[in-house]
Amino acid sequence: MTQISADARWDRFLTLSDGRTLAFTDVGDPLGYPIVFGHGMPGSRLEGRFFDQKAREHGFRILTPDRPGIGNSDFQPGRKLLDYPADIEQLADFLELASFSHIGWSSGGSRTLACCYRLADRVDLGVCLSGLTHFAEYPGSGGLVQATRWPGPQLVRLSPRLTRLAVTLIAWLSRRHPGLYLKGAEEMASRHDRQLLRKLLSDGEFQRDQLMCLNSGGRAITTDLLTELGNWGFSLRDIRTPVFIYQGEEDPFVPMDYARHLAKNLPVAELTPMPGLGHLYPLCRDFQDQLFQRLTLQLDRHQTKESQTPS
Repeated sequence: MTQISADARWDRFLTLSDGRTLAFTDVGDPLGYPIVFGHGMPGSRLEGRFFDQKAREHGFRILTPDRPGIGNSDFQPGRKLLDYPADIEQLADFLELASFSHIGWSSGGSRTLACCYRLADRVDLGVCLSGLTHFAEYPGSGGLVQATRWPGPQLVRLSPRLTRLAVTLIAWLSRRHPGLYLKGAEEMASRHDRQLLRKLLSDGEFQRDQLMCLNSGGRAITTDLLTELGNWGFSLRDIRTPVFIYQGEEDPFVPMDYARHLAKNLPVAELTPMPGLGHLYPLCRDFQDQLFQRLTLQLDRHQTKESQTPS
């Protein structure tokens, strides 16, 4: 029997059918339209808390799970990308969510697309915020190392073992020297991101999110990356759910070409390039206002269309 219990103001815990614990935050309007949020890498369930205020104002409920081995969610050996929507389906079943949308930021973008593919009958809309593309279908190489300094698709194909060693070393160094890690992130960030990052660092929430992931260790982070950088088990052209794609034109971590590749190959997709913005714009409240307003309009249209469809 699946059970769930509350812990503190934000955190909840779900026992999945295989006995693993899935930790997630439940923020925003508790009676609002549900959105599952896929965190970045490094990142954790704490990212959902950045959306709490605007989600409440616009009538959305934000559910953000730690992926397996990250934060307080149990590790899952041999995990594949399509295991993610299987976990989300159990979460939706227990919370009695007949339908929902999925937003993924950065590494969470592939999780959005996996849910749009596997849970097409329940996911109304997918949103990719500076997400990576499906490298098995991408004509470019993807590189040995990503701009984020994590291993890239070429290294994964060359040697999963070397990938694990590299990730373990990066995570260890980042934990031992968090100041240097955050300083390096700031140096790589765009001008807009640097201004936003300084504000985020002042209250400690961003550091806590990053370190919660980094403290999870190399095995969990490597497994999470491998599910995204290899073959996803489905094609972009198989996804019929509408997908909104957002991409900052000054993003130093995710090239605009990835977003263009997604928009070209997804059957129902809209690309919104954002001049002057980098990678951290999802944490900007002005952007959140614009996003939630657009989602409200889209979901209203979807509901109207559904009500007019003959049963």
